[in-house]
Amino acid sequence: MQKLEYNGWTNYETWNFKLWMDNDEPTYNQVQSLVKKYPYSSQNLAMALEEFANDEAPELETNFYSDVINASIREVNFREIAESLLEDAKQ
Repeated sequence: MQKLEYNGWTNYETWNFKLWMDNDEPTYNQVQSLVKKYPYSSQNLAMALEEFANDEAPELETNFYSDVINASIREVNFREIAESLLEDAKQ
């Protein structure tokens, strides 16, 4: 099944992560510190964002909800978000 773009992003999961990242102040501040740490490498920033997303996921016993959360995180295009963040930082 082919996934379609969502609001200009790769998919819903990517859009949703970026939405929360931009609109939750503590999260925004943490992400901006990662941008400052990796200002020239979208690959390193993408890996740091993925690690951040996994670290922030709630601890759940293995069940349907933990599977859904983990599946959603795996669908996020962290590289696309990293490239967007680095482009915004140049402006």
